[in-house]
Amino acid sequence: MRELAGRVGVVTGAAGGIGYGIARALADDGMRVVLADTDTARLEKAAAMLGAAGAEVLAVPTDVRDAAAVRALAEAATAGFGRVDVVCNNAGVWTLNRQWETELVDWQWVVDVNLWGVVHGVRTFVPLMLAQPEGGHIVNTASMGGLIGGAMTGPYGTTKHAIVGLTKGLRAELGGTAVGVSLLCPGKVRSDMLDRVGARPAADADEEPPGDGGPTPSARDVIDAMRRSQAGAMSAAEAGEQVAAAIREDRFWVLPGADAHEPLLRAEFDELLGAFGSMPADG
Repeated sequence: MRELAGRVGVVTGAAGGIGYGIARALADDGMRVVLADTDTARLEKAAAMLGAAGAEVLAVPTDVRDAAAVRALAEAATAGFGRVDVVCNNAGVWTLNRQWETELVDWQWVVDVNLWGVVHGVRTFVPLMLAQPEGGHIVNTASMGGLIGGAMTGPYGTTKHAIVGLTKGLRAELGGTAVGVSLLCPGKVRSDMLDRVGARPAADADEEPPGDGGPTPSARDVIDAMRRSQAGAMSAAEAGEQVAAAIREDRFWVLPGADAHEPLLRAEFDELLGAFGSMPADG
């Protein structure tokens, strides 16, 4: 998709962080942008900022856990702008705790937003794009945490690994069509995620797990270490620009801020390849 100007993009989780960075980059390229998020106040603020910069923007409060809500998002986008050319399934949440100590309600919440949100986005928007002669482009947000294992982020890492597999399969299924696919795996990117660990929509008040709602001491240690590691990290705006470039160039892998993770990634692949040499010979 060489030319983005005049086209229509939908971004979920667009009220802040990388989602807003993507929306801003698409708008800077001349796209009309539909912003979706559960946080209505932050969503309206994000839309107002893009609108003040001259972008054509539509804000649609959306809970991606709900398939009907995602269908309503598509209907609002087509009603407002006539079509959808780019969809960024970016909405994501996370918790910090050991897997066996993470409440089931937290497991369910993270899986529903991070994984089912992408599934709903793919099932809703891909058929629309396939029906358009010009096709379109899907961007699914995973994480370097979907390529490298880590402690304390069990539900998050599980869903991000799943998104990697889902998106690789989607690329294979859409081969030969006019619909492109990109997989976004951010590494060290400055966003508001560290301030929003376990941050649920107001509608989920009755489903929050027991406790005071704050991170455990061990989780706070992880957050503090992450904050220290963000010194010199890429901005969300720069990450958004990389996403826009990948859409224009029809490039699958998008790895903003991932350089620092390369040694770990290589070590994991070396371990995997080394395991083949240790296997018993067939027969």
